[in-house]
Amino acid sequence: LFFGLEKQGALFFRIYSCSKAMRSLALALLPLAWACSYVEIPYPAGENGTSYMIGRTMEFSNLAGLTKHHVEVVPAYLAGGKHGYVAPVTTLGLSALHVKVPGEGMNDVGLTVSALMFMESVYEERQDGVPAVKFEDVIPQLLTHCDTVASALAFLASVRVVRSLLSMEARFHWAIADASGHSVVVEYLQGQRKVSQNTPRVLTNDPNLEWHWRNLNTYSNLSPYYPSQNSFLEVETDHNVGRVPHPVGHGWNLHGLPGDSSAVSRFVRLFYLRGYALHTAPMKDESDATVLGTALLNNVFIPYGVAATDPAMGPGIDRPEYTPYAILKSPAERKMLIRGYRNTQWRLIDMSKLDLTQAQAWPIEDGSLGIADITTEGSVMTGVGSDDVAIAVV
Repeated sequence: LFFGLEKQGALFFRIYSCSKAMRSLALALLPLAWACSYVEIPYPAGENGTSYMIGRTMEFSNLAGLTKHHVEVVPAYLAGGKHGYVAPVTTLGLSALHVKVPGEGMNDVGLTVSALMFMESVYEERQDGVPAVKFEDVIPQLLTHCDTVASALAFLASVRVVRSLLSMEARFHWAIADASGHSVVVEYLQGQRKVSQNTPRVLTNDPNLEWHWRNLNTYSNLSPYYPSQNSFLEVETDHNVGRVPHPVGHGWNLHGLPGDSSAVSRFVRLFYLRGYALHTAPMKDESDATVLGTALLNNVFIPYGVAATDPAMGPGIDRPEYTPYAILKSPAERKMLIRGYRNTQWRLIDMSKLDLTQAQAWPIEDGSLGIADITTEGSVMTGVGSDDVAIAVV
């Protein structure tokens, strides 16, 4: 038996030259990704006056410690198209199995594609005379052949996106954005391609996008303002309780915001938290967008072991998923920031300085925790008196 990848490094999840039973077993052992999150943050920049920082988390379970993540440069000549691109890739290696999963990527002109798990997908049927693209090949095909959202949609309209053996265990929908700020979501529902202009600029997983949009209405009671709407009811009480009802502390404007790690809750949190943050403190530049993007991704970060597994899937099949890496990317600036699970320090890949004609790779985890020792870097303070010393007030 032999498992491997087809040539050119652009087509992934190729499992061949093995029996049907072994193919099924191999697919059943693939790590599952049920929870991925995507959000766009506007900031003033670019020809249109507004650019977007795109944040994304990837969630995977880890099969026997053999699931690894790295970033690859795929040159155009290897991808078989006109554009080279950078793609975070998940690799699963066993003695008889080696598969690579690109869940994300950006090409040399700023087109970005993010695949998120979407098990409701039903892909198109093959049609004589029309090229077929397996759904797991959508990211590399779009990144190497297309330069804008419009050209990506034209490409998808010219082919049939079809299921494969992998679709027994995983299916995707895609967030596609370009350097101009155009952003769409592509889903395949009941065998038909559905394109949605991504004006909310958020995406997670099941159910379908239209359901998530309607669900935002459920939380319209949330507010960016301090909750004083019941102040007319306030009365003075005894025993030093004070006036009631009166909010104590901060955060009550978000009361009712769901806090679990489900796709439904993550979608709601990203939409409202981003919106309120932008309302209170509009972005001034790319740095502000990077800080807010980091904060939003932190909010949907999943620690290993907290997401319960499904015992109905069988012993050892469903495994705890977590957030092995996160991405911040700026299509207009051609920049990609990436961080791991253990080392959460952002690391920059500036595609304007990158040689995209050379295949190369970076590990997402570098073996460290990314902690800088600043013990010897303190500045000596002169002329400090007792009035300048910080005193704790108890």
